[in-house]
Amino acid sequence: MAAELPQTTAETSNYLSTSRYAEVMAFVGAIQRIDPDVRVETFATTNEGRALPLVVVGPYTPASARASGKPVVFIMANIHAGEVEGKEAAQMLLRDLVSTHRKLRDDVIVLIAPIYNADGNEHISPEHRTNQHGPLNGVGVRENAQALDLNRDYMKLESPEARGLIANVLNRWDPLLTVDLHTTNGSYHGYQLTYSPTLSPNADDDIIDFERGTLLPHIRAAMKERHGKETYYYGNFVEQLQPEKGWYTFDQRPRFGNNYVGLRNRFTILSEAYSYIDFRVRVEVTHEFLHEILAAVEKYGPKMMRTAAKADERIAAGKLRKQGVRFEIAKWKETEILWEKSVPAEPGQGAPDPWTEKGAIVRTGEIVPMKMPDYGVFAATEKEEVPYAYVIDAAETHAVDVLRTHGITVETLDAETTLKVEQFAIKEDALAEHEFQKHHERTLTGKWKSREETFPAGTFLVRMNQPLARLAFYLLEPRSDDGLVNWNVLSAPPGKIEKAVAVQATVVP
Repeated sequence: MAAELPQTTAETSNYLSTSRYAEVMAFVGAIQRIDPDVRVETFATTNEGRALPLVVVGPYTPASARASGKPVVFIMANIHAGEVEGKEAAQMLLRDLVSTHRKLRDDVIVLIAPIYNADGNEHISPEHRTNQHGPLNGVGVRENAQALDLNRDYMKLESPEARGLIANVLNRWDPLLTVDLHTTNGSYHGYQLTYSPTLSPNADDDIIDFERGTLLPHIRAAMKERHGKETYYYGNFVEQLQPEKGWYTFDQRPRFGNNYVGLRNRFTILSEAYSYIDFRVRVEVTHEFLHEILAAVEKYGPKMMRTAAKADERIAAGKLRKQGVRFEIAKWKETEILWEKSVPAEPGQGAPDPWTEKGAIVRTGEIVPMKMPDYGVFAATEKEEVPYAYVIDAAETHAVDVLRTHGITVETLDAETTLKVEQFAIKEDALAEHEFQKHHERTLTGKWKSREETFPAGTFLVRMNQPLARLAFYLLEPRSDDGLVNWNVLSAPPGKIEKAVAVQATVVP
C-alpha cells in the first residue's frame, strides 16, 4: 500500500498556524519514506544547535548533478522567520515533486532549504508582524539567535547559517537559479506577489537582460493566465497618497541575497508574497509561483546555462574591465502599476502610510491602474578599473578566510616578490554614527597611486580572472559600499586602517 502523502502544519491547522522546526523535519522524513531517492544534507548548524536541511529531490550529488547537464534550481525559505508562507509552499512543492509533478524532475534538479532561519522560527508569537494578515497563531522573528538579519549577512558571513549556505549550497552545488521566498512590508498595491531579479549593475549584462527581458515576463504571464494572479516587480510607492511620484525598488548592495547571487554570474529571483492578503492565499500564490518558475526553467534552462557559462568565460578571458563602487537608483520605465486607492484620513482616524510611516490614510480596497515611473534599477555613479589581481597582507587571515568561504580562490606568494602596483591612499576614513548589524560601517575616500613594492613570502594574492571576480572586486575594493573595509572585516584598528588597506594593492599585469 502506498504511503499517505503528508500535509503541512498550515494545511492541518486550516491555516491558523505555521510549521515549527520539528514539524518541517517530520514532513521531510515522511517524504523520504515515500520516495527514497529524496536525499537530505545538513548545510549548516545554527547557534542553537539545529541542523539545517537541504532537501535534494533525486539521487544526486554535486558531481552527478553537474554531469547530468540539467539546470539546478535552489529554493530557500524562511530567511526571515516572520515571513512564513515560503516555508509552507516549499514543503508543498516538495510533496508535488514526489507525486503529481514527478515529470519536472526529468529536466530540472531541485534543491530546497525550507527553514533557513530555524532558530528565529521557534520564537513564534501572535505579537509578531501584526500588520500581516495571519496566521492567527503567530510567526517567528526576523533575526537569528545572534540577532543578525540573515538577509544582510551575505558579504560579511558572521552567522553559521550564511557560512553554511555559501560553502555547502552555492559553492558545492552551484545552482543556476536561486529563489528566495519572503513576504512584503510596506505599500498597499494590487499584486498578490512581487518579485525581483538581481539589482546590482555589477552583475553580468546578459544575465540581467535575459531575466528581465524573457524569464520574469514569461513567469508573470503564466501567473496571470493559469492562476489569475497579478504579479510584478517588487517595489513601494514613494507616497501612498501620491502614487504618481513613482514605484521604487529597494537596494542594490549584495548584502541582500538576490544581489549577491547576481555577482556569482547566476540567476536569482526574490519572491515577496503580499502581507495584506490572507495567509492561505499567500501560501497558494507562492506555491503557484514556484511551479511557474520550475516550468520556465524547464523551458529556458539550456539557454540560461549557456548564458551563465559565457559570463564565466568572459571573466576567465580577462574581459571584466570596470565595476561600480557607488550607485544611485534610476528610472527604468514609465508603466502602469496597480495601486490600492487610499485617501487622507479624518482627524483621529486611519493609519500612517505603511512605507513612510507618516501622516494618516484610509484604504478603500479599490485597485486602480496608475501610470507612473518605475524606479526599478540602479546605475553606477562611480567606477573603478578591475585590476589583474589584489594583494593582501599575510596578517589578514580572517579576511582571507571570508574570501575563501565565498569560494574565491586565494593564492600565497611562495617567495619575496617585487610588483608594480597601485596603492590606495586614504583621504578620509569615516565610521557611520549608528550601528547596523553590530557594525559601524566604514566609508573611505582617496585615490590609487602607482608605485613598486616588494611583498614578502606568505602575502596573499587574489587574481581577477576567476569566475567569482565580480564578487571578489566588491569585497576587496576599498571604496566598495558592501565590502571587507565597509564591514570592518580587516583586522587593523581604526587608527591603522590605512596600512591594512594600502597592502590591498592592485597588481599591474
